[in-house]
Amino acid sequence: MYLDVHSHRQHSDACTLVIRNQYPLSCEVEEPFSVGIHPWYCEDWQEQLRALHFVARHPNCFAIGECGLDKMCDTDFALQMQIFKEQIALSECLELPLIIHCVRAYSEIVSVKKQIQPKQLWVLHGFHKNEAVARLLTQNGIVLSFGKALLCSEKVQKVFTSLEEGSYFFETDDAAFSVKEIYAKAKSLLT
Repeated sequence: MYLDVHSHRQHSDACTLVIRNQYPLSCEVEEPFSVGIHPWYCEDWQEQLRALHFVARHPNCFAIGECGLDKMCDTDFALQMQIFKEQIALSECLELPLIIHCVRAYSEIVSVKKQIQPKQLWVLHGFHKNEAVARLLTQNGIVLSFGKALLCSEKVQKVFTSLEEGSYFFETDDAAFSVKEIYAKAKSLLT
């Protein structure tokens, strides 16, 4: 069985469990999903948060997110932090993993994790940075999720091969290919 831990386009089938990324106000609950408030889309965050508290209790909800911090988007960073912490609290309350979107805020993510000391798994999706960032995250208990960058970036491939088993997942994010391609690439890198 394959696991696609974060996808916007793929669907589960007989041999692949896909966790579909959903948004609180338009969530489709028929198949496994994660749901969260993305830092790019915070205009109506209070309404989204109310909806999130309801829909995250659905039995097909496997995780909270994608949520997180993004220093390159227009949303005020203090507001992003507030919304992120609200979703961490929900993740802990419902005992669900957290799927994290992070752009140029890795030290802040680690700082929040140290401050809150959550019990639930944190998964940083779409990892494509260097070994130093990977080490910072994994040494602080954050699992990395690899997508299309693992197929073509030698830097990312080097990071991947340096990790311990159990410190990573695979995902398709918004790509049109199957997660099986990423599993095949990972296997070839490890043999």
